[in-house]
Parts: sequence; structure tokens; C-alpha cells
Amino acid sequence: MWVQWLLAMTVKSKGRPALGLDEVARTPFVVLPTDIDLLGHMNNGRYPSYMDLARVDMTVRTGMQAALERAGIYAVVGQSTMVYRRSLDLWQRFDIETAVLGADERAVYLQQRFVVDGELHARGIVQGRFIEKGVGTAPVARVVEVLEAAGVRVALPELDERVRDWAETNRLPSNRLPAPSSWSGRTPR
Repeated sequence: MWVQWLLAMTVKSKGRPALGLDEVARTPFVVLPTDIDLLGHMNNGRYPSYMDLARVDMTVRTGMQAALERAGIYAVVGQSTMVYRRSLDLWQRFDIETAVLGADERAVYLQQRFVVDGELHARGIVQGRFIEKGVGTAPVARVVEVLEAAGVRVALPELDERVRDWAETNRLPSNRLPAPSSWSGRTPR
């Protein structure tokens, strides 16, 4: 994946069409031997890694990557979920389609689909949070300010209540608060 990361950050998105934040990014991939598990298809742990690469492509093509980098802001995954429908096999070509679902004050939410010949194979939802070097968590309003100052038009769709509920249900305490691992009377052994 390191080689693919380096290619994604430097070469892969170059020359591809520019995108608006309200458009769907399509990023092509192929299942490699290093992606395969003992069952002969892409391991479920590889899907999030490919989603990372597709988000890099989207942020480069929208102008987000350069604008945020200049401001010392970088994105991290706050939470994610995956649903699998069909497997991806060795050497199979697939696209990841990435679209912004909306935002709240803390994060931007994306949907990423694994597609083969127009057919949905898997889907992930990702909460992207932002960190500003030397400051800490950057609220979405700060990210929008930086992007618009750089000429990136930001038109975020209204966030679906189901996505908002998902994010709240799975939210963990701040890293500044204690978060003991408690299993309500059950003891890990």
C-alpha cells in the first residue's frame, strides 16, 4: 500500500479531470495479489485502505489537498462503516465512487462505493475530521473558510438524519476524557 499511497499523492490524480465538491469522484483500481485472503478474494481489511486512496484522489482533484496543506490542516478518519455485497477477485478492475454526503460542525461525511461495470459491490460511510497543526481539531467552519479563500467552492448538502444518528451512536468520548473499557460485568479473558 505504501507504493500506492506514494502514487496517489504524487502521480495518479495528475491529468485527471478537476472536480467540484458536489460531484462524484470515480477512481479506478485493480485487485492485486497482496489484497487477496485465503478465500481467494479481496480481504475485508483492504477495503478501507483503498477508500483512503480514493479520498486522496478526490481531495487532489477538488483542490482541497493543496489548500488544506498550505493551511497546515489534514484530514483523519473519525469513524467508518462498511457493507459488503459481492466479493472482488484477483485482477478484477473496480472503481471507487466517492461523494460528500454533508457535514456537521465537527466533520464531513462521505459515501464511497466499490463498483464493477456499474454494479455495486460494497459501500462505506466515512466521517472525516480535520486537525490543524499546532491548534488541534479544526471545525468544519474553519475548513470551509480555508477552502473558499483558496477558490474552492464549498456547497455541502444537508446531512441526512440517518448519517447524523449513526455518527452520534458510534461516537467515543473526547481523547481528553477518560474512556475505560467496561463490559458491564463481563471480564475479558
